[in-house]
Amino acid sequence: MILTGKTADGSDAYPVEGMYVSPDGEQWSNKPYTKEDKMWHELYPYLAKNLRSLKDEYELINKKKSNLSKRLRDYVVHLIEVEL
Repeated sequence: MILTGKTADGSDAYPVEGMYVSPDGEQWSNKPYTKEDKMWHELYPYLAKNLRSLKDEYELINKKKSNLSKRLRDYVVHLIEVEL
């Protein structure tokens, strides 16, 4: 969080509106990160670590062999069946 104000002691400090940090703390945005953004920031490293694509993970979900949480499994299914 970034604070701004006019006094040296910070007694009038207030947060700057419009500055948002990504869930991983690596990026900044002028728009708040959505629930989907946060889920993607969890899902992408998992897929990269296991060298899988979304389709590969979707197939594992259908075979009931995926190690993702229910929330992320539902997100992958939504991405494949609705978004793509």
